[in-house]
Amino acid sequence: MSFDPSQIHTIAVDLDGTLLNSKSKISPLTHAVLQKAIDQGKNLVIATGRRFFSTFSFAKEFKGDVHVVSNNGQILRHSPSAERISESYLEPKLVYDILLLGKEFHTPPILHVDRFEDGVDMLTEVSITSEIYHNYSGGDFSRTRSIGDFLSLDLDKILVVCFLSLQREDLDSLVQKISALPGASDLRCILTKIPGVAYCVEVINVSVSKWSGISRFLLLKGLDGSGVVSFGDERNDLEMLLHSGFGFAMKNAIPEIKNSARHVTRYSNEEDGVALALVENRIVSF
Repeated sequence: MSFDPSQIHTIAVDLDGTLLNSKSKISPLTHAVLQKAIDQGKNLVIATGRRFFSTFSFAKEFKGDVHVVSNNGQILRHSPSAERISESYLEPKLVYDILLLGKEFHTPPILHVDRFEDGVDMLTEVSITSEIYHNYSGGDFSRTRSIGDFLSLDLDKILVVCFLSLQREDLDSLVQKISALPGASDLRCILTKIPGVAYCVEVINVSVSKWSGISRFLLLKGLDGSGVVSFGDERNDLEMLLHSGFGFAMKNAIPEIKNSARHVTRYSNEEDGVALALVENRIVSF
């Protein structure tokens, strides 16, 4: 399988399980190949479920422009400037209804908010260092605020409502209850497993995905989706892989994604799968 390199103008890549290895690092080879891609005029878009702050440091490893689609498509920002280009907020009444329902859940929710410039990314009802969050923040509590009862808040500029559990069945049940709420047709629940943390369900706007964030970038640049090559490994990557001109599931992707994607990398994220796919298919001259 080979591609005409002239067709590809943008490389869109997931972070965890795709761009990053098990040590949460971009390997030297993968970094070198992607930097070469940027130098050769390709656009690099990092598309992740992570908040922008925890992705920004990876984007800044590259010299030149990089765009970051964070919070599963809710925010599009530029690196290295951190300028916000577009955003999508949850409707406050729906957030309130979800939080009210969440009072019955055994783990308090986490609210992702669009307050990057203020040094705040997440709001919690108890400290993010509590064991109930299973090290969700990776030890970073500096950008989280514990504010007590969410229901007393002005619920604007909320990007994501997140619930965690060590039991997937708990979250399946919660998703069913959220889906029965009035206005739930405007919502989308993304259930994934965060390695080393827990199962996670994130509630975002139904029209939002990593691909919608990438589409906003393409519109800004006057580019077409057929010239995008993308890489991912989890359920929240599916739209991106299906709508890109060339979508690659990682060798280490979950079966659902590998079965749905048109292409699968020959190597995993531990084996520089993204870099080698780009070089093998002559998308990047290296």
